Amino acid sequence: MNELIVDKSILRSRFETLGWTEYRLAKETSRVRAEQLGEKEKSPSSLVTSVSKVIENPNTSQFKNVEAVIKAMGGELVIRWPQVEVVSHEEVKL
Repeated sequence: MNELIVDKSILRSRFETLGWTEYRLAKETSRVRAEQLGEKEKSPSSLVTSVSKVIENPNTSQFKNVEAVIKAMGGELVIRWPQVEVVSHEEVKL
């Protein structure tokens, strides 16, 4: 099974470049989750631990938290599938 591998130095570097506190990142993350996942906006203090874990080790964090933190810091996720072969239904014989 494939897993998400995120280089934590990229997240740490962006976090430091922004000059934010973990509380500020948690506040922005809460906003992103509310806007994009339809969640009720949470108190930043309730997300500080989750945000801290994402920055320290994104590969053991929940995907929705990693995604929200990346977006909160102005980033985006890109998914690519290499060498995907497109097959029309006429070509498939059952």
